[in-house]
Amino acid sequence: MTYTPIFFILIITIIAAEAWWFWFNYPHDQNLSLSMFLVLEIIILLCLILSFLSFAGKFFEKFIFFAPFVGPVSYFMMTGVYLILEKKQEKDKLKQEISKVLKLSGLIDEATRYERIGDIYFSKLDFENAFLWYRKSRSLKESPEIIHKLSVAKQEVLLKKKKIWICPKCSITNSNKDKKCKSCGAFKPSVETFKQEFSKNIPDLKKNFFILVFLTILISFFVWYIRNASFFTSFIFFSILFVPFAIFVIYKIFSR
Repeated sequence: MTYTPIFFILIITIIAAEAWWFWFNYPHDQNLSLSMFLVLEIIILLCLILSFLSFAGKFFEKFIFFAPFVGPVSYFMMTGVYLILEKKQEKDKLKQEISKVLKLSGLIDEATRYERIGDIYFSKLDFENAFLWYRKSRSLKESPEIIHKLSVAKQEVLLKKKKIWICPKCSITNSNKDKKCKSCGAFKPSVETFKQEFSKNIPDLKKNFFILVFLTILISFFVWYIRNASFFTSFIFFSILFVPFAIFVIYKIFSR
């Protein structure tokens, strides 16, 4: 099967974009450890090399079609396993912390024990259970502190259920029915807000479009050279010039 240069450009661009995404997403992705990140980058590099060999007819020719999916599939498999193990550890840790509090029976009053269990759930961002335990604590002993905790937990539950929203500009709480902030008049985050932000960026998008067209023509020349030169020469040209150039271009476009 013979693939056109444009198809090869598309595949290489997608793989380069994946490499860029893993690189810049790593510091912000709590589910991605250093070892997982390094494995993913190695997988992407291998996909890049094997895609070239596939395009040159020196490797399984249909691999170039599957290459863009290898990185994302590997990422979701790794993070999926990580999340399963993390949830199990968190569940065991939660049971141990609650068990320690329950063993304090006789040392502290029941209302305080309920409050501490609520604190444990709140620290785990389980606001519904935190609200229930805070309410149990308040039913036994009312205090300004437990009233405040109960109010905060209730607000978080309502936010989670999307019954209220907090203005991103002035931090005022609004009802879900309000389309604008009742304090500063800012629009509720929604599809309409996204459209307004998108319309502001249209000039930059047009500029990037023309840059991409120019780069497509330039990269087409690179691909033409790779296809017509000897295998050894084209491989060196591809590895030393084309791959770094493609990654650099993707970085410059998306890092603006």
